[in-house]
Amino acid sequence: MKLPLLLLAALLAWTALPAFAQQPYGSPAPPPTCVVCAKPVAGKYFTQVVGGQTNAICVECEALPNRCALCKLPVKDGFTKTADGRYFCKKDAGEVVLSEDEARKLFAQARGDLREVSGGALDLRSQQVNVQVLFNLDFADNRNTTNSGGAMHRLGFSMSRPQGDGFAHNVVLLSGQTRTATLSTSAHEFGHLWLTENLKPARKLDPDTREALCELFAFKLAARRNDTNETARIKANPYTKGVILSALEFEARESLLGVVRWVREDTDEKLPAATGITAAVAATPTPEPLRELRPPPPPATKLELRSLLRTSKRTVAVINGERFERGSELSMLIDGKRHLVRMEEAQENAVVVSVDGVKQTLRLGAK
Repeated sequence: MKLPLLLLAALLAWTALPAFAQQPYGSPAPPPTCVVCAKPVAGKYFTQVVGGQTNAICVECEALPNRCALCKLPVKDGFTKTADGRYFCKKDAGEVVLSEDEARKLFAQARGDLREVSGGALDLRSQQVNVQVLFNLDFADNRNTTNSGGAMHRLGFSMSRPQGDGFAHNVVLLSGQTRTATLSTSAHEFGHLWLTENLKPARKLDPDTREALCELFAFKLAARRNDTNETARIKANPYTKGVILSALEFEARESLLGVVRWVREDTDEKLPAATGITAAVAATPTPEPLRELRPPPPPATKLELRSLLRTSKRTVAVINGERFERGSELSMLIDGKRHLVRMEEAQENAVVVSVDGVKQTLRLGAK
């Protein structure tokens, strides 16, 4: 009789468990919640990965015409719209820099931190720097005024002109960056001002070396804050075509003051090529680069492959201004309608994408 009594006791204990513990194995999961409207999703829905998290988007919200410039999710309620037509969702609006006053304070913070971390070596003889925030993105697109002579740095640019015994410095920062990105951009543009004051008039620097030195200053600033996400992003960013690794290795070997001496006293156009750091970076997973803020593109009538960026680990395709890697997908507005675009594979001068499940090949230079 003991065994039946034990079975009866176990049954009574099981029936006393909370309802969720009695769900039969394999029962359907509750419907997901739309990340935009916060309502349960009934039927078909879309997904989008933001910061490593997969978010559900209901059909109605997916059809919304505007997207957050930072996270790229549709915006519906509580969003912020800037003067240049960019939208920021309620969550991201609290993380971005939209006022000129805040941008000036962050530039001053970056400048002070660089002065401190270098023992005063990274400072400007011309103390006055005019810092502005850029809202009119058409103006930014048409300017070609960076110190390196190329197209405008996407997140900011700087200009210096001789004035008396010094220089009149101007820095323009793109509004709508996160505070972390604004600090890094401020350090980068400060680097351009410092190079202008410290390079001998006849000294010519390779453009990628110039940009890498400025990125080195941004790296030192992020490292000072123990911001490992930002330091990893700077290492992986293809903006300097990998020369940032040479700058980091040179600084690790010679110290920051050694970099200062090299700028002021050397005659080479380029830094010595990296060896050790390159191997160390290749042995670690490449983090996803921070998506750069940029002007909203004009309405697209078709998909165009703008460029292919290749490294030993991956290939990044720029399609209609958006970055894609194999397997990544994004809802895009094409000819007035939203379509789900997924990158399937990369070829030598082309990529294969699927648009709403239908494959097509995009070739570089095709019109």
